Amino acid sequence: MIFAISGCGGPSGVSQPVVEVSPDFFGISEELSRQLRVNRREGNSGGRLIFTTLVNLDDLRQTSTFGRTMSESLATQLFQHGYGVVELRKVANIMIQAKNGEMVLSRDAARLAQQYEANAIVAGTYSLTPKTVIINVKLLDVRSQEVLSVAGMELERSAAINYMLADDVGLVDGPVSGYER
Repeated sequence: MIFAISGCGGPSGVSQPVVEVSPDFFGISEELSRQLRVNRREGNSGGRLIFTTLVNLDDLRQTSTFGRTMSESLATQLFQHGYGVVELRKVANIMIQAKNGEMVLSRDAARLAQQYEANAIVAGTYSLTPKTVIINVKLLDVRSQEVLSVAGMELERSAAINYMLADDVGLVDGPVSGYER
């Protein structure tokens, strides 16, 4: 029996990536996931996690497609690394309350965490500068509100990121970031 396999390659015969997506949210979230795992304090299990949507630091009740997409891709990455993920929609309004500009867990957080047998909540913010987006994520113990781990990074703004932030005002096109190349 003879099998023939053929495919398409680039003009030089060098294989090309099948799909290149911009922005690479899974690459970005993999880095955030890595930081959360590496920075986690000894003795505290991340275990089963409830995710909130990343919100705008200047208005903790506001998010965007960017915030929702980052939360989704971060949940995907942590799930792939063995964490349990609890899927709750519109959880940000229930879980997080603004208090003097700080995020704190609402009283419903502990009740929901107990109901879903979760030990921690992943919450985060993003901040906009004219050329970048700054992302900060925290892993919070549900019962004590102790910060178990942190992660953060700054991304160059691009047309794709600005499009996902379109709910906000004053966006301008920026260069393609290193993660989006």
